Amino acid sequence: PTNILVRILGKWQDTEGGGPSIPVGGIAYYISPPSSFAEIIYDPFHAVFYLIFILTACALFSKTWIEVSGASARDVAKQLRDN
Repeated sequence: PTNILVRILGKWQDTEGGGPSIPVGGIAYYISPPSSFAEIIYDPFHAVFYLIFILTACALFSKTWIEVSGASARDVAKQLRDN
């Protein structure tokens, strides 16, 4: 692709046997999970980036959920204790 935004988002490779395309570059590659333990050893930056991305996304989602629901941390802890 010639569009710079498309190239930043990712580069995709077709899999053998007509399976789904897999990201091999760009942002899509780094926010996709490593496919095996060997890939974690081969590309530790990808694994660490993915871990940080997932933890950050979960934290932001949790914070937003609490704010939208109107429940404080104390209210949530009370609900967990009572159930």
